[in-house]
Amino acid sequence: MSKMVIRSLELLAAVVLLCSLVATVSADVTVTGVTVSPESVEVGENVTITASVENTGNTTETVPIVFKINGEEVKSVNVTVEANATETVECMVAEDEAGTYEVTVNGASASFTVTAPATPTPTPEVTPSPSSSPTPSPTPSPTATITPTTTSVPTTLAPSEEKFRVGPIVKLRPLNDVACPREDGLIELYMSNPSLNDVTLTTEVWVEIPSGIHVTGEGFTADVAAGVAHALFEVTPGTSKNIHVNIKPIGSYEDKEVFIHAYGYYWPGHNKDNSYPISLTHPFKIRKVCLSPSPTSSPTTSAPTQIPGFKAIFAIAGLLAVAYLVGRKNK
Repeated sequence: MSKMVIRSLELLAAVVLLCSLVATVSADVTVTGVTVSPESVEVGENVTITASVENTGNTTETVPIVFKINGEEVKSVNVTVEANATETVECMVAEDEAGTYEVTVNGASASFTVTAPATPTPTPEVTPSPSSSPTPSPTPSPTATITPTTTSVPTTLAPSEEKFRVGPIVKLRPLNDVACPREDGLIELYMSNPSLNDVTLTTEVWVEIPSGIHVTGEGFTADVAAGVAHALFEVTPGTSKNIHVNIKPIGSYEDKEVFIHAYGYYWPGHNKDNSYPISLTHPFKIRKVCLSPSPTSSPTTSAPTQIPGFKAIFAIAGLLAVAYLVGRKNK
């Protein structure tokens, strides 16, 4: 009889362990797409890799997102995605060798190309052809001597020649994706122009305005009829700008979710032919009542994540201890 009890307890422990292992596996969170901007750069220029992470389940999940270049890991970050929501994760890289690079993020893939800087072609010198000296004709009176005026040639680069020596940093990201009566939703536009550059960083941004939403920010002008807010910024070499865009409902607050789409371009000086795109699409929650404590985007202030299956391990240890005591008592 004691052997049957021991075998029953061991079988029950195995079933509990199997259930705990199955519970730790979640296939609800996946990377649904990877984009690279820009897709073609020169050696040493920055490339921004953006991954869209979607949670199709009914519970909030935290998953590791791993960025790899040609199979080699360059960044790994844990991302928390709420139920039935989508988050974006970015990774900025710069390669020092020309070639095509394959990008993989949790199974999703993309690629970008790095080219060597173009070697300028020297302008050939033009040798003037000799011309015959005209035979002077006698004149009864002397001719006046004309002193030529020397005009300085400006050294300013043409717009087509302006370019970045070092790639600037231009990022759009959500700082607070919940708007309630005492706080606004926030989008951050960060621009930094390294001092090694000789040209101004010019950035132009549009924010699409959903119905019932008010968008404000430093330098932005809203066109309600067109449904967009627009701004143009210039950042000189060695400086940076940090612009906050406020998201709030018009009139009364009600529980709902809206998607905010921001996009734009940045380029060196006046050379718009050498522009780079930026974009952000993110869901913002509108709430009647502010939750306490206020939501924050910093991962260091969130509560620690409970390890799945931890209670099941303690239950298994208890069952094995009971089985051991019953076996010793019946010997």
